[in-house]
Amino acid sequence: MIQTDLYFGQSRPDGTVITEAEWQSFKIEQLSRVFKEGSTTISATGNWYDPERHTLITEPTYVVVHHYKKSRQKSAQIDSLVNVYKVMFKQQSVLRVDTKVKAKF
Repeated sequence: MIQTDLYFGQSRPDGTVITEAEWQSFKIEQLSRVFKEGSTTISATGNWYDPERHTLITEPTYVVVHHYKKSRQKSAQIDSLVNVYKVMFKQQSVLRVDTKVKAKF
């Protein structure tokens, strides 16, 4: 199986933070469509180097973990999900980490 971890930063370039209501709406309308089988969301604090401002940014972050059988279609759906988030919330990037794992449900 593949484990994909997505790191969704919550700070916008203008200094505002994505609200809990905005995040919940994104989860319901976007995440749940791609991760129909389920996922885990972890609240974290992330550090990210902003190459445009040349500074280290510390921001609230949600890490979403999803396990699935390797599939080009699922990978493309995840890429699309990441792009939707970037556009919706004016994000420069969303970190995606894919790891081959042994998982049993």
